[in-house]
Amino acid sequence: MGENRMEEAIRLFTDVMIDGQNEVFRKVENELHKEFSMEQIKMLNLLERHGPMTSKQLTELQGGHKSATSSRLKKLVEKGYVRVIPDEIDGRLKHVQLTEAGAAAYQHANQQVNEYLSSILSGIDDEEVDEFIYIFQKVKTLLKNQG
Repeated sequence: MGENRMEEAIRLFTDVMIDGQNEVFRKVENELHKEFSMEQIKMLNLLERHGPMTSKQLTELQGGHKSATSSRLKKLVEKGYVRVIPDEIDGRLKHVQLTEAGAAAYQHANQQVNEYLSSILSGIDDEEVDEFIYIFQKVKTLLKNQG
C-alpha cells in the first residue's frame, strides 16, 4: 500500500475513533450523557463488558491517571451506579462493580447509541457491513497483538 493511502487510512481511522465518538456523545440525548462525562460512561461500559475490576485495571484500560479514575469512581458511587467491594482474599484490593441501577442506566444509554448509529449506518448495504466487520475485527486483533 502506498504511503499516501496508509496516511489516509490512519486519518480516517482516527477521525472515526475520536470525532465519531464525540459526535455520538453530543447527539444522543440521554440523562446519563447529560449527567456524566464521556469518560464516566466509558467506565460503565468497561464494567458492563468485563465485570468487576480494580481501580488500577480501570485506569490501565482507560489510559488515564489514577486521580482521574478516583474522581470518576467517586461520582459514580455517589450516584449509585457503581459500588466498591473489598476482595474476599486480599482485603487491600477493592473491586468496582456495576449496581443494578448502573447496569440499567448503561443499557438504556447503549440502546439509544445503537439506535442512533443504526440510523446513520442504514445506507450501508449488507456486503459493506460484512467488509466493515472483517476489517475492524482484523484491526482489533492487530492492536491486541501489539500489547
